[in-house]
Amino acid sequence: MKNTKTLLSIFLLFAISVFTVSCSKEGPVYEKYLKMKNSTWDRFDQKYFEIQVDDISKSFDITFVVRVTTKLAYDEIPFYLILTTPAGEERIRELKIPVRENGKMVGELKGNIYETRVDLWKEISISTKGKCKISIENLIPIIQTEGIDEIGIVVTKSK
Repeated sequence: MKNTKTLLSIFLLFAISVFTVSCSKEGPVYEKYLKMKNSTWDRFDQKYFEIQVDDISKSFDITFVVRVTTKLAYDEIPFYLILTTPAGEERIRELKIPVRENGKMVGELKGNIYETRVDLWKEISISTKGKCKISIENLIPIIQTEGIDEIGIVVTKSK
């Protein structure tokens, strides 16, 4: 009888611990995706994201998400990104995201879409409350790029 009570107590303590840890896990503070019409992104069609920053005591991780189809005719996609803080400071990134390697699609397969996530800024601090703006430009040198289905920005609190 005493062993049963001890086991029950241990199990109950374990269950409460697991519940507490799972409930304290925070999700993104911002997450937005922009769907491309007919999975096609026009060359000079810049995309914009606005992120409201209210807590300047924390640092953030900003992730760029690209979802493509097999119709994309390129091995990588070049992008030009500008982050403008509420204080007017700009942080600029040019990056190439691989979508094929040796003819095979890379990224996580979700249905018929391949998703790739890239960390843009880790532990970035914003000194002024207000709106952060991110502009993203597709740099593939043709007027319409078929096969880019969706792009997104995910912001989480840094650990």
